[in-house]
Amino acid sequence: MTAPDPLFECLSELPVEELAPELSRTIRAAALQALRPRPVHPVWTLAVAASVVSYLGWALHFASSLY
Repeated sequence: MTAPDPLFECLSELPVEELAPELSRTIRAAALQALRPRPVHPVWTLAVAASVVSYLGWALHFASSLY
């Protein structure tokens, strides 16, 4: 990994161009929209809660049967 990569050398020689302000705002707005958490349907919340409660109940039952 110490040898220079010719592709990166060619890319580093390219001129840097600034984006138009409108395009920059559009890209930033789209990125922020993609980062917002999506709402979770209540059924998924109930399913996770029910599975956790049933697992803990089973674990308690199993542990109590050992003694």
